[in-house]
Amino acid sequence: MEKRNLNIFGSGSSGGGEFNKIKISGDGTITDALTCQVFKVYGTGVAMGDVKAESLDIYGTIDIHENVKSGSIKIYGTMSANKDVAGKEMKIRGAMDVGGNVSGEDINLKGSLSVKGDCEVENFISDGSFEIGGLLNAGKVNIELKYGNSSVKEIGGEEIQVKRKSSFLGINKQNGSLDVDTIEGDHIYVEYTKASVIRGKKVEIGPGCDIGLVEYNEQFHCAKNSNVKRQIKI
Repeated sequence: MEKRNLNIFGSGSSGGGEFNKIKISGDGTITDALTCQVFKVYGTGVAMGDVKAESLDIYGTIDIHENVKSGSIKIYGTMSANKDVAGKEMKIRGAMDVGGNVSGEDINLKGSLSVKGDCEVENFISDGSFEIGGLLNAGKVNIELKYGNSSVKEIGGEEIQVKRKSSFLGINKQNGSLDVDTIEGDHIYVEYTKASVIRGKKVEIGPGCDIGLVEYNEQFHCAKNSNVKRQIKI
């Protein structure tokens, strides 16, 4: 049996269930859990139950009260989710605010991301801003600091790189910075980072850093204008 489509124009509401495509172009509320192939929001949406979608595209604003699971998540507007978000591919150009944990394969962040819990993905690539209350765990972490301060409690990964992004034509650097309690990885390079502890095989501290302790077992280097209170080879 072919699944139906749901289109909300103007102001309206619907129950949940299984759909093919859902499109909210006005002000729409879905009162129960939903499953669909495609979910697009151009206006203002509220989903009061769990959301499961093959693709979730947000051009407007959506507030999701429960969990989100999707193959592809693209956010050009604003999405807030009260609980957990699981997405295979996540592209954030607007803002995503998550009350629980985030999990998936790839996050590509050029907007803003707020996560109260942990964020666990294969690849975390950012030149936006983020605030993560728990652990950021990824095989590859590539952070370009642009504007303002980003923060995370812990970062764990194999390759971790934190650099301040160059502006147009590479003439001037931006003014972004990172606050983190602990960084643990194999190959670590950081700039303009304040951290209590950094642990890794190869650790390079670039410019503008304030680090409490570095523990390394292969290589260590620190730029002249950065401060490392203690370094220990283990």
